[in-house]
Order: sequence, then structure tokens, then C-alpha cells
Amino acid sequence: MIPLRPSPRESGFGFSGTPGATNSIVDVADVSVGYWHHDGLNAQGQAFRSGVTAILPMGDAPLLRSCPAAIYSQNGNGEMTGSHWIKDSGRLNSPVLITNTHAVGAAHEAAVGWMAQRYKDLFEKDHFWAMPVVAETYDGFTNDILAMQIRPEHARLALEQAWACAERAHQLGKSPIAQGNVGGGMGMQTFGFKGGSGSSSRTIQLEGLQGTVGVFVQSNFGDRGQFCWRGRPLGRMWPHPSPFAQDMAETGSLITIVATDLPLDAKQLELVARRVPMGVALLGGSAGNYSGEITLAFSTANPREARGVMRPGALIHPVNALDESALDSVYEATVQATEEAILNALFAAQSMPTHKPLGVLHALDIELFTAFMREARPH
Repeated sequence: MIPLRPSPRESGFGFSGTPGATNSIVDVADVSVGYWHHDGLNAQGQAFRSGVTAILPMGDAPLLRSCPAAIYSQNGNGEMTGSHWIKDSGRLNSPVLITNTHAVGAAHEAAVGWMAQRYKDLFEKDHFWAMPVVAETYDGFTNDILAMQIRPEHARLALEQAWACAERAHQLGKSPIAQGNVGGGMGMQTFGFKGGSGSSSRTIQLEGLQGTVGVFVQSNFGDRGQFCWRGRPLGRMWPHPSPFAQDMAETGSLITIVATDLPLDAKQLELVARRVPMGVALLGGSAGNYSGEITLAFSTANPREARGVMRPGALIHPVNALDESALDSVYEATVQATEEAILNALFAAQSMPTHKPLGVLHALDIELFTAFMREARPH
């Protein structure tokens, strides 16, 4: 087994804000995460380094629930299914899956089947319809993406793992989630280093009201020269080149999921989602033309039972919402957790072979990163 690499915090780097117990998106009540991935070659010798991440906004709730949600696209060169209905309804009523660009269809099929089986009465007796959220980033540098190797059964395993994690949390409490080369992040790169799945969280105290903001990223963006941290141009200082052509345009994407247990409505959640790019910019990201920067933000507060056409439910739904004067703390927490989630993905990731061009996608050298940052500290 490959040993786990230390996180930025374990390496001695401090961050603003106070993280939750696991410093990940699952610190938000009810949220759970599951993964499926493959790392290696398939039976035909094709590179198969890809996977699926599943996030359940309401965990293992026995009844399907919808929650307030919003979408923000900074640069739309990417896909997130179900986004039109989220924009119009202001609510999310499905799992969230993240995978590679050519596996969106397989993951979507899996999510529909899983929902229809898990919430059978709702679909069969109430004419409920499924429009699950499936997002993607491109892993064709490390994975033979044209082979279309991810199938619905793989995505279903990620969903089942997320459900099992939610059940286990009820018995044992929340535990840290794996990061780096896991789930949909298996084959992804960031700033020419091995990237992948990353997460972080922040707790917020607001006049007696405590809340949590959790961020999950599938990080697959940026070129080497952009990478910086705290004013230090690390990418330009790095002695080893990126395995990708130096004159090639940035090609990737960043999918970000922001969750909170604070009572925010859809409009407020859109404002929160708009703060994600600020966390990205702290590391040098600029949302290039060939990169899709898409964010989904949701709140687990004010959930309500999902209903179809036969049982429309209550005519009026009372909703509590945080006063706008308190949103500054949520914005700040989102920026902080986004920055750390991306760095967590970089620190956790392991080197892997590339598929096209052939070579190695190296993980971030943590010792070198630390040395560069130590040089930048005032003496």
C-alpha cells in the first residue's frame, strides 16, 4: 500500500479560519461522500485511470428530500447536468456525481436507476422524475478517455459507498474522507502536477448561531507557470517542467461543490458560489478558455420532501433565511475552504503514468514546496 502523504496542515502550514472536525465537506450535517475508481490498465492493456465521486446532500434520508441550491458558471467549458432546473427552481433533489468528460452519460444513467430503486414508491406511484446532477472534468492525459470505460455499474458503486458512509456516520460519527487520487479525481492534474479530489471546511459563529461551510473540488486546471501561493510564484520557480507542452493552452476544469447547514436561500447560495473563484485565484488559477469552472452550492437547512405530480404537497412552505448582513462570514469561509481544498488535493495526490503524451504526471514535491515557502518567510 502506498503511504498517505501529509496534508498542508500536517506539513506545518497554517490557514485562516477554523476547520470542522474532519476538515472536509462531510462536516456539514447529513452530507456524505462515496468513491469508485480504477488505477491501472484494463484487460486490453488500455490506460484506465479514472473514477466517479458521489455526494449525497441529505445522506441516507429514507425519503428523498430537496434542498435550496444554486449554480454559478465562471467559465462554461464543461458540463453539469440538471443545472437548468436548479437555476429555475432554486432547489436540488438528487445525488451529485463527478466523473470524467466522456462518462457523464454512464453516471447519469446510474443515478436515475439508483434513485428509482432507492425511492421506489415516489417514482412508481407519484410520477416523480429524475434529473440528477452529473459534472465532469477531462482526464485524457492519464486515462484512455476515448475507450469509454466507466459504466453505470461503477457509478452505482460510488453511490452505494456514499450511502454506506452516511449510515456508518450515524453509528460511529463522521470520519475523514480520502483525497487525491480517488473517485472522479483519479486521473486529474492541477498546475501540471497530479491533482484530483480535495475538500476542506470552516465553522462559523454568528451571534449564537453555529454553522459549517464545506467545499469539495475535483481539481483539474491550471498550467505550471500560474501556480503560486501567498505571493510566491512557485510554478515559475519549480525546477522540473510539466509533462505537458509548455506552449499548450490550459486544458482542464474545476468542479466545486459548496455545502452548508446555514439557512441560505437560492439567491444567497448563488452569491456564495460566486466567491469560489476568489479561492482559486489565491493559487494562480485564471479560468482559461478551455477550462470549465462550475460551482454548485446547496444548503441542508430548510429541506422538504420531494414530491411528484400526484401529491403536490403544501401550498406554502415557510423558510428561514440568514440575514444578508451575516453573509460576509460565509463568503470568507468559502474562499478559505476553496483554497485549502485545492491544496489538499495537490498534497494528497500520488504520481501516476500519463497516457497521452506518454510519461509521468508527478505529484507535488512537498519537501520542495516547503523549502520554497520557508525561504519566503521573514527572518
